[in-house]
Amino acid sequence: MNMRFYLTLLVLISLSLAICLGSAFAADRSYTIPSINMDLYLQDDGSLHVKETIHYSFSGTFHGVYRDIPISGSQEIQNIKISTPGVYSDFTVTNQSNNRRITINLYSDAQKTNPITDRDVDIILEYDFAHVIKFYNDVAELQYKLVGEGWSVDIGKVNANVHFKSNDGVKYWLNPPYYTENSIWQGNELQITSKNIPSGEYYELRMVIPKNQFAANPTNGIIINQNGLTEIESIQNNYQNQINYKTNLYALLTILMLLSCFIPLIIYVRYGREPRIDYQAEYERDIPTEDPPAIVNAICGPGFSKKIGEPDLDGFKATIMDLIDRKFLIIKSEQTEKSELGLSGSMSFKVNPEKDTNSLRGFEKDIIDFLRGYEEEGLISLDRISDDLSDKSSAKSFRETYENWKDDIKGKFLTDDVLNKIFNKKGDKYLKIYGLAGIIAAALVFFFTLSDQLPAAGWAFLSSIVLGIVAITSLIMPQRIAGQWTTYGEEYDAKWHNFKKYIQDFSLIKEYPPESIVIWNKYLVYATALGVADAVRKAMELSIPRDQLESSDIYLFHYYGGYALLTSSFDTGMTTAAAGSGGGDFGGVGDVGGGFGGGGGGAF
Repeated sequence: MNMRFYLTLLVLISLSLAICLGSAFAADRSYTIPSINMDLYLQDDGSLHVKETIHYSFSGTFHGVYRDIPISGSQEIQNIKISTPGVYSDFTVTNQSNNRRITINLYSDAQKTNPITDRDVDIILEYDFAHVIKFYNDVAELQYKLVGEGWSVDIGKVNANVHFKSNDGVKYWLNPPYYTENSIWQGNELQITSKNIPSGEYYELRMVIPKNQFAANPTNGIIINQNGLTEIESIQNNYQNQINYKTNLYALLTILMLLSCFIPLIIYVRYGREPRIDYQAEYERDIPTEDPPAIVNAICGPGFSKKIGEPDLDGFKATIMDLIDRKFLIIKSEQTEKSELGLSGSMSFKVNPEKDTNSLRGFEKDIIDFLRGYEEEGLISLDRISDDLSDKSSAKSFRETYENWKDDIKGKFLTDDVLNKIFNKKGDKYLKIYGLAGIIAAALVFFFTLSDQLPAAGWAFLSSIVLGIVAITSLIMPQRIAGQWTTYGEEYDAKWHNFKKYIQDFSLIKEYPPESIVIWNKYLVYATALGVADAVRKAMELSIPRDQLESSDIYLFHYYGGYALLTSSFDTGMTTAAAGSGGGDFGGVGDVGGGFGGGGGGAF
C-alpha cells in the first residue's frame, strides 16, 4: 500500500513538472517572418516558376516549418526544390484536399538529430505551378496571391520580382493597394515591395499580359473562350471605387464622431449652468426648511448619480428616525452589559398607542405598516428584521414596500409640477439621449472597423472608442450636471448644502452649538437624510453631557446599532431582491482576392 502511494505521488509530481516545464517551454518559443523574397517567372507554356526565400527568426527550439500551397482543378505543383543555407534539413510533401503541404524539418547537426534553437534561418523553395495563368481570347491574366491568408504570423515585408519577356502592354494591380509600399519597372522586371501584412490577410498581384509573350498553344495554362480585359478592368475599377467609398465614409464618420464629442459641452452651456441668486450665506445653523427629511433627501441627498426628486434608503432610514423623534415609534432596549455611556443590548421598536398614526403622511404610514409586519407581543425586533431580510421572499416584500414608499413621496409631494419649480431636467434628458445614441453609433463603427485593415478604418476605430467613452460618461453623469436648478431650487439646495457643511464641521458647531438636545435630535434626523449622520453623532458625544445623551432615543438608536443594523438589513434586502430578478471562379474572370497561390505556413 505504501509503495503504491509513493509511486502515485511520484507520477503526479512528474506530470505536474512536465506540464509546468511544457508551459514554460511553450511560452519561451516564438518566431517571426521579417520578410519574404519572391521571384515569379512566366513560362512559355503558361506555367509559373516560383522561387520563395522565407526569412524566419526563431526564439527557442523548433523542429521545422511547413508551407501550404492551395491548388484548384487541374493545377499541379511540380519540381519542388528546398534549400536551407546554414542548417540541415529534409522535407516531405503531403497531398491534402485542395492543398499541398510541404513540411521541412530543420536540424542543427549533420546527423539530423538535434532541432534548431535561437537562430535565423532562410528557407528557399522553388517549384513550378501549372495551370495558374488564364488565357482569354484577347489577353492573358495572372492573378496570384503573393501572401495568402494562411500564415500563422505577420509577414514583415514582401519583396517580389516578376520577370517578363517585355513590359510592353502589361497592366497590373496590387490588392489591397494599401499594403503596397512601392512598385516600379526595372527593364522587363516588375519590382514590388509591400508593407507589413497581418496574419489572416492576403496580398495579391493581378496583371493582364499580351498573349504574344507566351507560346501559341500554352499547354500548362487555363484556356477560357471569352474576352477578359474589359471585365477585369471593370472588376478592378469597382474594387477601387469601393475602397475610395469606404475611405471617404470612414473619414466622414471620424470627423462626425469627434465633433459629436463636443455635444455634451454644448448641452451643458445651454442648459446646465446655474442661475445667479442673491443668497450669500456661508453656512446655515438652523434647519433651512420645514420639509420632512425624506423630501430633503430626495432633492438634496448624497450620491454621485442621484436624480433630483428621487428618494433613497437614506431618506427611508431618516423617516424612521423622524418617527422616533416625533414619538410615533418608541425605542425599547434590553440591557446586556454596561458601556461607557450606558446600557447596550437588543433593540426593538414599539408603535406608540397614544399617537394617532392616521395623522401621518402616506409615505410615513408605509413605514409603520412595514414595521408592524414584524410585530410580536407589541414589539418590533430589529434583529428579526435583519434575519428576515436575508430571505428572498421577505426581501422582495421589503423592496415592494420601499418602492411604494418612493411612489407615495413622488406622487403626492414631488410631482412633475413641483419638481419643475425646483429643477429643469431638459439638459439631462438631452444628454442621456445623446449618450444612448452615441453608444449605439460607437459600437456599430467599432465592430465594423475592428478587422478592417483599410488605413482610414483605423482612425474611425479610434474615434469610436473616444465617442464610446464620452457617451458612457454622459449616461452616468449626475442629473444636476446637465440639468439646471431654478432660482428657487438653487437657493433651496444652497441652504441645505450650507446646513450640511455646518453639521459636518465640528469647529462651527463648537462655536455655535444647538440650544438643546431637541435640536440635536433634529440635526441627527436630517443628517441621516443628507448622508452624514456619523459626523453629527460624534459632535453630539463631544458637546452634550452624558445624562442628556442617554435621554435621547434618536442618539441611542444610532449609537447602539439600530441605524447600522437598519442600514445593513435594508442593503441586504435590496441586494437579495435584485438577485432574484431575471474566391475566384476557375472557369472565368475572378473577383479581387480570388487569385491562385498564396496559402500560408507555420512552424513547429
